[in-house]
Amino acid sequence: MSPSSKINPRNLTLLAVLVVIWGSSFALSKIAIHDVDPNWVAALRLTLGGLVILGFALWHNQSPALVQKSWPKYLWLGVIGNALPFILISWGIQYTSSGVTGLLMGTIPLFVIVIAHFLLPDEKLNWRKAFGFILGFMGVVILMNPRQLINASFQGQELRGELAIILACLCYGIHSVTAKRMGFDKPFQQTSGILLAAAAVALLFAIFKNPYGLEQLKFNSTLAIIGLGIFPTAISMVIVYYLMEHIGPSAVSFTNYLVPIFALLLGAMAFNETLSWNIAIALLCILAGIAVTSFSRR
Repeated sequence: MSPSSKINPRNLTLLAVLVVIWGSSFALSKIAIHDVDPNWVAALRLTLGGLVILGFALWHNQSPALVQKSWPKYLWLGVIGNALPFILISWGIQYTSSGVTGLLMGTIPLFVIVIAHFLLPDEKLNWRKAFGFILGFMGVVILMNPRQLINASFQGQELRGELAIILACLCYGIHSVTAKRMGFDKPFQQTSGILLAAAAVALLFAIFKNPYGLEQLKFNSTLAIIGLGIFPTAISMVIVYYLMEHIGPSAVSFTNYLVPIFALLLGAMAFNETLSWNIAIALLCILAGIAVTSFSRR
């Protein structure tokens, strides 16, 4: 039986849960950075997520300590795919709405397409992917206010926050392609190793950057950090591996289309963030770009 034939109510429910978890992560980050230094938010989130996944790894006899030769790979993937983008997102979301952050995160597949063209021989860029990339890039430009870009006004904090989030998306794209080139170990083994390596780097950076960044830690921010570590960092990975095994990676990738929409709606409901015309148009362009690049003749 093919993976796609196993899309049953349980798997559809897990897909919906994945969208909610990823889409709500930006709102949780917004709450966490209100009292805690963004670097510490990223470090604590990774540490908690790594420990949770390590528990799963030990339960399944997949300890990352069993594959010492893979630690250089874990370190690279942990930095480029977790520590660095988490720090960038935690910093950038201070100056942008959680909904806009979620919308920008929808550009990750577009970065993957371009990077894969140069690093993965079996995923060359074609006219369909190029058109989708142009649509997505137009959406990003519209979202960031074309007038600011034309006037080269890169001094606004909001624009800096958006650029930081876009750079984080680029990191995710590099991570996805290089992870495929490097190959995979056992699921829990590799995931726990990557998260723990990322946590070590993020903790060192947080201590260096702001050793007193936890002085203002309060109850709400503590709950938000715990939520970030358990749900979008740890549990989401467990769900992703389960769904990739049972329905295939292509079906799981459809969540990328829905996460920005959920993040925008949640941001509007939780923080009274307005949905202006440029956000709506940017959303349509980015989603259209992702849809075009994912369309196949079959």
